[in-house]
Amino acid sequence: MDIKPIGLSFKNTPEDIELYKWIISHSNKSGFIKDILRAAKGDINIPKEEAKSSKIDKTELIDFNF
Repeated sequence: MDIKPIGLSFKNTPEDIELYKWIISHSNKSGFIKDILRAAKGDINIPKEEAKSSKIDKTELIDFNF
């Protein structure tokens, strides 16, 4: 069986933006999402964890201020 990546899109709504910020605040995004899915499936219990920071730049690009 070939395992392919799964894409996830977010809309420009307050709910989706908040969810996006929460996900990207974790250093291991893929592992974090997999843990959440395993917990939702009932395979494991995940302790609640405080997100490091919800602050992100709109584009997440480096601004060289030219």
